[in-house]
Amino acid sequence: MRACDALCGCLVTACLAWAAPTAAQSYPARPIRIVVPFPPGGGVDLTARTVGQRLGEQFAQPVVIENRAGAAGTIGAEFVARSPADGYTLLVAGPGAVSVATLVFSKLGYDPLRDLAPVAMLVSMPYILVTHPSVPARNARELIALARANPGRLNMASGGAGTGQHLAGELFNMMAGIRMVHIPYKGTAPAISDIIGGHADLTFSDPSVLALVRSGKLKAIGVSGTQVYQALPEVPVIANSGLPGFDALNWYPMMAPAETSKEIITRLNAEVARALTAPEVREKLLAQGLIPTPMTPEQLGAYIRADHERWAKVVRAAGIKLD
Repeated sequence: MRACDALCGCLVTACLAWAAPTAAQSYPARPIRIVVPFPPGGGVDLTARTVGQRLGEQFAQPVVIENRAGAAGTIGAEFVARSPADGYTLLVAGPGAVSVATLVFSKLGYDPLRDLAPVAMLVSMPYILVTHPSVPARNARELIALARANPGRLNMASGGAGTGQHLAGELFNMMAGIRMVHIPYKGTAPAISDIIGGHADLTFSDPSVLALVRSGKLKAIGVSGTQVYQALPEVPVIANSGLPGFDALNWYPMMAPAETSKEIITRLNAEVARALTAPEVREKLLAQGLIPTPMTPEQLGAYIRADHERWAKVVRAAGIKLD
């Protein structure tokens, strides 16, 4: 019986070893769903749709974008974290839901570092500091002076409490020693709509505002990062125009449920890298101010952990805590 048991065990092991690569090779056998945890119209949504369309062509399977907005992206992220780990439900989000959520939410139904697996980095970009045209500031220095002269009078919108936009604004507040009042929305698009309507003064936005800046409906007065942003080369870098050392980066990764097989994640990563280097995809993203930034799953995991540690210091210093 022992010899028979050993033989059976070997057969099971051999079958499993054969099945794993076979499963990856046959993946995907049906449509893939990409969950975007924000409303349509923002940078995350645009990125997911652009890359998703190309992935659909490469896989010869439909890639469906599903918007599940709310709670700074955590509603959609939790949905993916609790989905079957079969590669058919994926997340494209911003840093808030992926690296920051556990720092700011006292009650969270998932742990992004534990319950979501890094698949691929899609794009990165600086934040664009945009204001209503009536705000009398042309750069960070003038905005800081305006805020100091009018404490608590400027309203700072964001795509949600705890999002990267929110934290970039809080970092700006801390470093400048000012107090702009944060107003959270359910996504970038409604926040921008209220700024255009004069109900909020400014935001640290994603590149979905580029057309509005170029049309004059919004005024761009600064970009984060350390170098000129090619999508808006005339707009000053915040660190060089009033707030030395200010640096915050926006980025959108693709994530999967934590138990997704390494073989499927490796396949997805390779296909995303292929999509990002396709000329039509790259040109469309760059035209929208989104910079293709391919990474391996391991590189993305290390990036997320470093980002988590970095923002933990800001969250503690600003006392940000959300129910």
